[in-house]
Amino acid sequence: MADPMEEEEVTDDEYRAALEALQSTISGKTRAAPKGPNDLTWEQQFDRLHLYLERLGMTESVNAMSYIHVAGTKGKGSTCAFVDACLRRAGTRTGLYTSPHLVDIRERYRIDGQPVSKTTFTRNFWWLHAKLRETCEADLGMPAYFRFLTLLGFRIFAERAVDAVVLEVGLGGRLDATNVIRSPAVCGVTSLGLDHVEVLGDTVGKIAREKAGIFKPRCPAITSPQVPEAMEALERRAAEVDGCSLTTARPLREWRTLSGDPIRLGLAGKHQELNAALAIELMRTWTRRTSPVWGADAIARLDAGTLPETWATGLAETEWFGRAQVVPDDVEDLSWYLDGAHTEESMRHVAEWFCGRVDGDETDDGGGGGGGGDGERSSAEPPVRLLLFNCMEERDPTTLLTPLAQTAEAYGAPITAPALFAPAESSSKGLTPFAGARDCAWQTKLARTWDDLARKHAGCVRRGGSEGSAGRLGGGTVGGTLARAEGAKVGAAAGTAASQGTAVSTVVPRLRAAVEQIRRRAREERALGRGRRVHVLVTGSLYLVGDMLRILGRAG
Repeated sequence: MADPMEEEEVTDDEYRAALEALQSTISGKTRAAPKGPNDLTWEQQFDRLHLYLERLGMTESVNAMSYIHVAGTKGKGSTCAFVDACLRRAGTRTGLYTSPHLVDIRERYRIDGQPVSKTTFTRNFWWLHAKLRETCEADLGMPAYFRFLTLLGFRIFAERAVDAVVLEVGLGGRLDATNVIRSPAVCGVTSLGLDHVEVLGDTVGKIAREKAGIFKPRCPAITSPQVPEAMEALERRAAEVDGCSLTTARPLREWRTLSGDPIRLGLAGKHQELNAALAIELMRTWTRRTSPVWGADAIARLDAGTLPETWATGLAETEWFGRAQVVPDDVEDLSWYLDGAHTEESMRHVAEWFCGRVDGDETDDGGGGGGGGDGERSSAEPPVRLLLFNCMEERDPTTLLTPLAQTAEAYGAPITAPALFAPAESSSKGLTPFAGARDCAWQTKLARTWDDLARKHAGCVRRGGSEGSAGRLGGGTVGGTLARAEGAKVGAAAGTAASQGTAVSTVVPRLRAAVEQIRRRAREERALGRGRRVHVLVTGSLYLVGDMLRILGRAG
């Protein structure tokens, strides 16, 4: 079907103007309790979404679409990516809505696997913006950033007449903007854990209750295996919703391919088996409920315990930028390992993925997961493992960095000192990255946390004194607290000295300066002629990973 919004392409200036207008919807307010007398509660803001849809004339078109709705703490995006890839392979026209974006906001809206064009985004943006100003601004005001983006997604997917919308929850579930839909074909819940406790609750049970807010009457719900407290909360909520059945996805190992070959996943990491298993059950239920043209044959195969060939191919081809992604650098023998993990459990998965890699095994071309290739080539010399880390200030750095320290020690895969801590260029407060030097008080705290962990887990760090030039990475000095960014001293925001005379961590006030320091380290290692690769784990924040993809020239 031709896209009526694509008749005349927009210019880059028109696209930038839309982004500038969108910037005005970013309030900077949290979704916790209202602070002022005129601030709306999160419940009140959510209730307004139905009014927005009504006045926009979108209620009917939004509720006419077929949805696979996915909530959870970890693996939502990966699960949605698996679903999208498999349905596309089967011949279904898909719309995929995810958050956040890594490089370009259009990544949030994918039609048949591709981010929408600037023209599609811009034309629909201005339609929505004008219509909201005309019908809602006087009494309701403009919807805030994520709610605006969600309304825009509904508009785009309706205009493009997709067959299935794979819809990832942004935060929570019960009051998330995506939950304005009335009757999805199926709901899914990925692995649950503690995250956003200031908004969702301080126990896994409370968080599960919020996530289960997407359960709808007469709509099947499927969950990944959960800890007892979370499962009990999900089951209680399902029992309260008329006709909502809750089942647990069967393990991936219980499925087989038509050829009998093992099921391959395009995304790396043992934890992805949980996400793929949930994706299969979500697609199976969606197929039963919607009866696509290819559905009868697929259901027959699934009932026999065999994956449709198109699904097996889709699982193997799934790509998801910024999640277990390996990107080779232009500097030979340097590879970046990117994952936006930002919870305790996801950090442990990432640590196992990174520490379990062997020298020379990265063959990914910068696409998705880089899931293949472990152990393809080994070297007498282990790789030089470096860490580039940042996380948002609402996170607990000890909670995030401890799994990495424990895993590096347990695997005998220490991080070569000094670890680098640098602020991201992007944040939730703006659409335009900031490439200048930032205040590094937070990064200094992160560095000190790593120092403390290195003392508790001595095997997690290989100090630079035994690594030739490694002690010079990042400009740390014995007993010093300084960092260098493009040759400029920035004072006390730097790494601390380790007991053996080399900085365990260092702070770099510009991300691009950190990248250049790591590249210099790789060149120096290569000059030594020992054949050792340099592996760099970049993690802790999707904003950090998105900025790295931008710096490396790898868009999503």
